[in-house]
Amino acid sequence: MSSLAILNQCIACDACRDVCPTQAIHIGEPIYTIIQQKCILCAGYAENPSCIEVCPVDAIIYTTKDMEQT
Repeated sequence: MSSLAILNQCIACDACRDVCPTQAIHIGEPIYTIIQQKCILCAGYAENPSCIEVCPVDAIIYTTKDMEQT
């Protein structure tokens, strides 16, 4: 199953947090994190995850559960 991940290049600009319909993006140190249990990939809200669309540094990517564990 796909999910989203925020990479180390995150600049903590809040753009993703402002557009998340489920408030799944958490302020972390030094980068933000996605609360996977809350993230619905914007299903029913947008064609693609809104956070990916607005990130100015392309720090949010699709990932799989296997990739998250490595």
